[in-house]
Amino acid sequence: MRLSLTSTERQLRDEVRVFLDTQPERARRLPHALDERIEALRDWQRRCYESGFVGRAWPQEFGGAGSPPVEQIIVDQELAAAGAPEFVNVVGLDVLGPSLLRFGRDDQRRRYIPAILSAEEIWCQGFSEPEAGSDLAALRTRAVERADDFVISGQKTWVSWGQFAHWCGVLARTADPSPERPRHRDISMLIVDMRSPGVEVRPMTQITGHAEFCELFLDEVVVPRENLLGELGEGWKIAMYTLGHERGTAALPRQVKLRTWLDRLTRTAAARETGSGPLIDDPRAQAALAQSLVAVEVLRHHAYRTVGEFLGGGAVGPQSSSVKLLMAEAEQRLAATALELLGMSLQEAAPADADEDEFWEETYLYSRAASVYGGTRQIQRNIIADRVLRLPQE
Repeated sequence: MRLSLTSTERQLRDEVRVFLDTQPERARRLPHALDERIEALRDWQRRCYESGFVGRAWPQEFGGAGSPPVEQIIVDQELAAAGAPEFVNVVGLDVLGPSLLRFGRDDQRRRYIPAILSAEEIWCQGFSEPEAGSDLAALRTRAVERADDFVISGQKTWVSWGQFAHWCGVLARTADPSPERPRHRDISMLIVDMRSPGVEVRPMTQITGHAEFCELFLDEVVVPRENLLGELGEGWKIAMYTLGHERGTAALPRQVKLRTWLDRLTRTAAARETGSGPLIDDPRAQAALAQSLVAVEVLRHHAYRTVGEFLGGGAVGPQSSSVKLLMAEAEQRLAATALELLGMSLQEAAPADADEDEFWEETYLYSRAASVYGGTRQIQRNIIADRVLRLPQE
């Protein structure tokens, strides 16, 4: 992958930096109340879209800029380096939007893509189930096919921002499982209106205190046939394409964010005191910070390789599972290091430091999910063993 920027790319980078400098401080200080936070994030994504920083690589006829994919990567890295809020419609942008572009009909693209980019309509995904978390082939949600529609019944879990979503990409069985066919056959993806009768959303409060995830219950929900994404029975193929994007292309800006967090932790360690002097001078603190730096740098180089293959016209394949593993490890190591260093400090937290402590405590709690969301650590290792290393089956 080419690591230097062209003159055009440098100009884009500078435009993003100027845009960020002109944004009010409140754009980075999100409200604590969840409803207010979502509205602030929706407004943030809308302003970024109107400035040309969302969907740069998406086709112009569907609301994008039609630019090379590398331009969106440059934008995302600059936003991450500046500590800008993440886009509220992340599922639409990074997960289901690419699948709509790849498998959707033109009328579906015209209907959904512009509203995804502007955050006018938030999307969520209905993949995982209580008895089929990372094993999507074992899902039980059924969609009974009728003349003009499908009727879906089942349950989904770990649905991000489901209580705020307008649309949900739901994986469901559209035929009875058969011993003669693999379990991943006969699964289809349907676009479900979250306002439909029979849809019930139950937010779940995590250990962070936020209700980011939801349980989704579908009780004979009628979905028009026109809301089938791709062909009947293509759900597994679409899901694998979707997860490849989620695991692979998001790693580079995430690595940038982790590096900014590491720099932040280093500054905190330099400002805190132990019984023998500044915390940053303690050999244990230096070793812990060095280990976190190594994890972040390893992630960076693997992310460059994956993105380089993508920019070269290749698909985001099973190698993205290694990036997903490294991303989870780097995030969890960094968060654990932060708590370790804060615990070594003998200095009583000043009011200004209280926010810092709260940030790292929440970051640590949220990081525990990094080895679960997007496919568990065990599933990623199975994919690597089977599809990358070609190891023999048990």
